[in-house]
Amino acid sequence: MDLPVTFARPLRLFTYIIGHSQLLLRGEQNHERGRTTTLEVVFKDVSALSVRDHYDSLTIREASGEEEAELREAVPGPWYDARAFVLGERLLGGFVVAGTVYWGESSAPETYSSFLVPEYTLPQLEPDHPWPSEPRTIYSPYPRHR
Repeated sequence: MDLPVTFARPLRLFTYIIGHSQLLLRGEQNHERGRTTTLEVVFKDVSALSVRDHYDSLTIREASGEEEAELREAVPGPWYDARAFVLGERLLGGFVVAGTVYWGESSAPETYSSFLVPEYTLPQLEPDHPWPSEPRTIYSPYPRHR
């Protein structure tokens, strides 16, 4: 794997599969702008992450020694074979602590669930759709006075 890698196109958070510790970012096709392929970036064996829902362009690089030390302090516990990947120039742009990262492009239709994670019907983060209504909050004082 050759890092750093830069994708000079928009990518968005497509899904996070908690049970399988996988994060999928996707750059959609846009024929008017000459993007005839869908780009997918998948992180596997994710143990910690801080990502934006959208990137105008994206550089993925391995964390510097100082950044990794900062993340190891913030993300305690065994890392095993995980590495710290930084999304952008600084940690504030986002990071993923994961075992590996893969990326690929495909001309598959946009309605296709995923070509890098094909074994699942993926839930999607759709920021343009309304969120479900908030559940009713029941306030209960603590400690209860009798």
